[in-house]
Amino acid sequence: MVSNPQSIGLLLILSVGLVVGTQDVPVMTVVEMIEYWGYPVEDHQVTTSDGYILTMHRIPGGRDEVQDPGQQGQKTPVFLGHCLLCTSAVFAFGPPTKSLAYVLADAGFDVWMGNTRGSTWSKNHTTLDTGMGSEAFWDFGWDKTGRLDYSAEIDYILEQTSFDQLFVVGYSMGASQYLVLLSEMPEYNAKVKAGVLMGPPAFMGHATHPIFLLAEAAEDITDLIHELGIYEFLPSSDLMHYIAHEVCDDEHPVGASLCSNLFFAFFQVSYSYMNVSMIPFYLDHLPGGTSTQTFVHYAQLFLDKDRFARYDYGPVRNQLEYGQDTPPEYDLSKVSAPTALFVGNADDLADPVDAALLMDRLPNVIYNEIVDFDGWNHFDFFANMETDRVCLFKIRDLLLQLNTE
Repeated sequence: MVSNPQSIGLLLILSVGLVVGTQDVPVMTVVEMIEYWGYPVEDHQVTTSDGYILTMHRIPGGRDEVQDPGQQGQKTPVFLGHCLLCTSAVFAFGPPTKSLAYVLADAGFDVWMGNTRGSTWSKNHTTLDTGMGSEAFWDFGWDKTGRLDYSAEIDYILEQTSFDQLFVVGYSMGASQYLVLLSEMPEYNAKVKAGVLMGPPAFMGHATHPIFLLAEAAEDITDLIHELGIYEFLPSSDLMHYIAHEVCDDEHPVGASLCSNLFFAFFQVSYSYMNVSMIPFYLDHLPGGTSTQTFVHYAQLFLDKDRFARYDYGPVRNQLEYGQDTPPEYDLSKVSAPTALFVGNADDLADPVDAALLMDRLPNVIYNEIVDFDGWNHFDFFANMETDRVCLFKIRDLLLQLNTE
């Protein structure tokens, strides 16, 4: 019998996400959400070297700013990489002072938000079927997306803006992808003026999030899901949108209370500082879908303790992929771009002990902060009402400083 409230919340969320049904887009798209808050927005399509078509959302100016075509190319670009099961929406929920994309746009940066393959806005390919039963389309994890999605998106941004370098902010999985890109394709270090990593999961041996109750069984669960012909995991769905607006809305007090408690149980946002009225909007975009392999890779890091290594396919395929029985570790000494770390003091996914190991392995850490807020967890970076004061303005000021050097 499951009695831990975190475990109950986890199982309920997974159960909803695994319901097979018609998938739909959120009630308000990311573009509509950005326009709602009064910002200019552009929609860009980027094709990777292996044929995945990614959507990027760009905010080229500040709130209600009159766009001057003559200023195009004068604002330093910043690329924002989202968390697992997220989309670009995580940087744009609002209000403007509480979301990083708007904070940086108002500070004078050209903001580009990525959407990793398989997520709501990047579920397209030049040749492959994209349905949840398409094994070929969903054969990827954050290792491949770090190398192929990030390289394509960065190259596209630099081409469009005529800049030689950009800033990168990676949140959670976005941080993992940043580390993969710069260690596996070190030539991209020259294209990164500096990187900022929020809640960076690399070494994960000290993680305590309830999702890791499933770590030992992750591959067995994946095999079972694959036997059902399903390769997509936790996509955006009509059912989740219905729950968000017909159960979690403030007009339904009992349902709203249940939703806020489940949201707290799974996401562990500091409860007193969570804007519960935003939960329907969060659930409109979360989860945003991914591959089963993405989850399994993080489970492998948790079980492998102090190794930040590539995906373990098993001895036979490992030999084909890597030329050895076990997956090699990422060579973090090759991540030479200046890198800043922001770590939650109570982060149950990117624990401060694991983050300290990452800091020791990186050769060019220019800033390291354990967020000074009691109980700051992994999802507080976007959902805590104090995130502007505690974190976002600090990232803005750091990038402004680095931009003048």
